[in-house]
Amino acid sequence: MAKQILLSALLTVFIASCNNKTDEQKSAVADSSASTTQPATTEQPSTLPSFVVFKNWEAGDPGNSQLIVDAYNAWDSDSTGALASYFADTTRFDLPDGRRFTTTNNTIEATLRKWRKNYKETSNIPFSLISLHNKDLDQQWVIAWTWNKWRNADGTRDSMLYSDNWRMKDKKIVYLNSLENHPSKTLSKTLNKIAPK
Repeated sequence: MAKQILLSALLTVFIASCNNKTDEQKSAVADSSASTTQPATTEQPSTLPSFVVFKNWEAGDPGNSQLIVDAYNAWDSDSTGALASYFADTTRFDLPDGRRFTTTNNTIEATLRKWRKNYKETSNIPFSLISLHNKDLDQQWVIAWTWNKWRNADGTRDSMLYSDNWRMKDKKIVYLNSLENHPSKTLSKTLNKIAPK
């Protein structure tokens, strides 16, 4: 009987010590995970000059990049009606030749049709698309580098490298700033190799 009592007491002490170890291990794991949790990141004050208006950027909506690809495709296929649907009620265009245009939902299709009539065919190959969100101004942008080849209404052909900066709002285009670049012969050859026919 005494052996049974002693055995029972030892068993109780063993179980209790196991439970304590389990609690200690849980506590240690909790302490360990707490120490490895990264503190919330805080934005550092910018050291950039005050004239840099667009400072804080983050990745934007990838769907905006697809919308821009669809817009280029609509232009190339001479579907100005479909293309017009991608633009907001009011859109501003700053073009490479220094002209600024403002269109509304009543004028956008006619304006696009007028511009497109200058070309027999066009081919815009966006080989770089970056969708961005500017946190300072809460704006969505797509920066597109495009290899643009075209045939004019008179049959002459030309090509140019463009940097198109598209601003989006509510899944519509509200602004385009387009810059043209005269690429070197070497770069032109490279772009012609990677661009689909």
